[in-house]
Amino acid sequence: MDDQTAQQHLPPEERRGLLRAFADRMLLKITAMDDPEDLPGVERAVRVAAVIERLYNRCDRAERQRDHTPDPRKAEAERATHEEAAIKARVSLAGTLKWGEERRRDLGQWWDAAQDIGQNIAQTAPASHAPLAHKAAPAGGPKVTYVDYTEAFEAARAEMALKKAAQSPIKPAQKPPPPI
Repeated sequence: MDDQTAQQHLPPEERRGLLRAFADRMLLKITAMDDPEDLPGVERAVRVAAVIERLYNRCDRAERQRDHTPDPRKAEAERATHEEAAIKARVSLAGTLKWGEERRRDLGQWWDAAQDIGQNIAQTAPASHAPLAHKAAPAGGPKVTYVDYTEAFEAARAEMALKKAAQSPIKPAQKPPPPI
């Protein structure tokens, strides 16, 4: 059977399996042989070992390529999932745009007036009121102001006639008597 006939009749997995089995048999035969005693025997053993190593490398490389080659069904399923997500995003965007257009239409003159006011404010704003993103942050970091709400809480508690936790005595839990 020639090489082309074997490739036509055997799938790649079976060809790799046969090639690995052949390399296994060669390895078993070379390990069963006696150690070479002369230089030509050593050269022959090294050449045979190199061929066996190349066979194993070829099988391993083919298996790695097979593992990294995407399965067409899996790729198609992934593409369909991404396409479905894209369709949902387009529908959502269309709904948002439609809602925004309806909102603008419903607000009518109020919407136009708000846009005009926003443009006027942006044009007449002094440079000191420029957005904070354009200003450099202070070296010490932003200034943090703390507000003490203790008095407000105390006043609310007095209005609601609530007692402080420290003022109300907590009764210790009663334990049941031990069994006799």
